[in-house]
Amino acid sequence: MNVTLKDIANKLGISHSTVSLALNNSPKVAKATREKVLKTAKEMGYTASPYVSALMAARRKGQDPKDAPVIALVTPNRTPDYWKNRHHLRRFISGCTTTAQSLGIRTELFWIGEKNMSAQRMNDILYNRGISGAVLMTHGIWGNRLDYEWKNLATVTYGARSLEPDTDWVAADFYGNMESTLGELQNLSYKRIGFSMDKPFPYKHHNRWLSAYLMQQKMGGTASLEPWLDSEPSFGGFSRWFKKQKPEVIICVRPLRIIEWLSRLDLHVPDDVGVVAIGTAEKDGEVTGIVENTRTSGKLAMEMLIDRIHRGQFGMYSDPQHIVVAGRWNVGRTVRQA
Repeated sequence: MNVTLKDIANKLGISHSTVSLALNNSPKVAKATREKVLKTAKEMGYTASPYVSALMAARRKGQDPKDAPVIALVTPNRTPDYWKNRHHLRRFISGCTTTAQSLGIRTELFWIGEKNMSAQRMNDILYNRGISGAVLMTHGIWGNRLDYEWKNLATVTYGARSLEPDTDWVAADFYGNMESTLGELQNLSYKRIGFSMDKPFPYKHHNRWLSAYLMQQKMGGTASLEPWLDSEPSFGGFSRWFKKQKPEVIICVRPLRIIEWLSRLDLHVPDDVGVVAIGTAEKDGEVTGIVENTRTSGKLAMEMLIDRIHRGQFGMYSDPQHIVVAGRWNVGRTVRQA
C-alpha cells in the first residue's frame, strides 16, 4: 500500500498541510519539523506522487514540466473520434485538458469501445503505464462497460449516468435547468408547456428533467400537459400526442427533429409553436434553450481528480462527491420574444 501524506501526518500528530510544506522544503515550516517529517517519510517508505511533483514544478517554473504525468480521459462512444462532432464533449475535454496543463499534467484519450476491451483490461493498461487517475465519460453506446471497481485508480465521471459502484461525478444540473427553463417560458407568457422526450433520456439523467417538470404540475404550475415519452419516437406518435395535448411550446432534447415534425403539421416556429432545447442548445445559437456549462464541468472534474490523487485515495470511495453545474439560457429564435 502506498504511504500517503495523511499517514505521515497521523504518525507525527501534525496536519496534512504541514507535512506537504515540509516535504517541499517550505520556509513556513521550522527546520526541526522539516527534518523530522523527511526522516519519518523515508522510514515509512514514502514516495512522492509524480502528479504532486509535476504540480510543484509547474508552480515553480510557470510551465509544464518535462515528462509530465498523464490523466486518462476514457470515452465509451460509438467510435474513438465521436466526441469531435459533439460540442458538449469537445468543451468538456477542453476544460479537462486546460486545467490539467495548468497543473503540469497532460491528458490522453482512451476508447473503451475497442474490440475485446473491458473495464478490467483498461484498468490494467492504465495502471501498468503508471497512470493514477481517469475521467470516465459515461454517456455512449459502451457506457455500461465502465461499471467496475476501478482499482489503484482515482476516478471521476461525467455524463448521463452514474457508475455502479458509485464514484465522484460532475454533471449538469438537470433538475435546476428544467426549473429555469419553465421559469423563462412562464415569463414569456406561455401557458401550455409540453415536454417531448425519447423515453431513455429522462431515466438516464436520474429522472431529474422529468421530476422537475412533474413537480411543477403538483405545484399547480403551467407544465400541466402529459409528457411524451416514447422509446421509439416517430412522427405518428408525436402527431397524436401534439393534437391531444395542444402545447404552445415544446421542451425537448432534439429540437431540429421536433421543428421538422411541426413543419409536416403545417405549423411554424415560433409563430404557431415554440421549441426549446433542454441541455442541447448552443451559446448564441438559433435554438432557444439551456446551454450546459461543460467547460466548467471539465475543470471541476479534473480538480476533483487531482485532489484524490494528491491525497492518495484510489479505488472505491467511502465518501463519493457529486457536483452539479447550472446551465445558461440562450435566447435564440425558436420562441416568441418578450
